[in-house]
Amino acid sequence: MPGNTPWSGSQSDKLYLQSGEFSATMKTSRSVGGIDNTPKDVAWDGTNTPWVGDQSDKLYLQSGQFSATLKTSRAIGGVDLTPEGISWDQTNTPWIGSADDKLYLQSGQFSATQKTSLSVAGIDVTPTGISWDQTNTPWSGDTANKLYLQSGQFSATLKTSRDIGAIDSIPHGISWDQTDSPWIGTQSDKLYLQSGQFSGTLKTSRAIGGVDTTPLGIENTNRLAAAGAGPPPGHGALLAGIRNAVIQHG
Repeated sequence: MPGNTPWSGSQSDKLYLQSGEFSATMKTSRSVGGIDNTPKDVAWDGTNTPWVGDQSDKLYLQSGQFSATLKTSRAIGGVDLTPEGISWDQTNTPWIGSADDKLYLQSGQFSATQKTSLSVAGIDVTPTGISWDQTNTPWSGDTANKLYLQSGQFSATLKTSRDIGAIDSIPHGISWDQTDSPWIGTQSDKLYLQSGQFSGTLKTSRAIGGVDTTPLGIENTNRLAAAGAGPPPGHGALLAGIRNAVIQHG
C-alpha cells in the first residue's frame, strides 16, 4: 500500500497532504504564508514536516502533518540564496540550492554545520528538488527537464537520468516510495509517478491545478519505511553514525 503524498504549493502558500499515489482526496492542508510565502518543497521525517521557503531563505520544521506549530527554522541565505528542495536521511537534512547549483547536506534539523556540498552545474544549472533513497540522492533539474540519481551524499558520480520533458517541461520536485519515483511538474500542475529510478513508464498522474496552480515540491510517506523512520533528533542536534564518517565531500 503506497504512503500518502505531502506536497507544497506557492500559489496559496500551503502544505498539502494528498491521499495515496494519487487519489483525489485532499486529507489536510496548512497555510504557511504567515511564515514564508514561497514554500518550495516539503519532506517527512516520520514525525514532523521539514519544508523550505525561498522568501526568507530558510529551512523549516513544521509539527506533524501539519499543525500550526513551527518547531524550528534555520536561515541558510549565507550558503545559497535560492533554496529549492529539502529531504531527510534519518540523521541530516539534504537540501538543494539553485543560486550556486549545488546539493547540500545540513547537519541535523537544523544545526549551522554544513557537512558537505556538491556542485551539479555541469549537469543541470537549475536544480529544483532533492530526496534520499537510503543509498543515493534523487534530484530534479529544470534546465534539461530531467530526473537524476546522484551516487551517495554526494559523489560526483551520476548514476542515471531520465528526460521527462515530453511529460512536463518544468519538473520541480522528486521523492521515492521504495518502488517508484513521485515527482511534480508545474507546467501542467500535476503529481506524477515514474516507474523505478527511472524507467520510461509513467505509472499515474493527478492534476491538482484546481487546488494550487504552482505545485513545487513532493514527498512520499513510505520513503523511509524500509529502514523505519524512527524518532528525529533534537533541533540542531548532531547524531553520530557510521554513514557520516564516509560521506564524500563535494
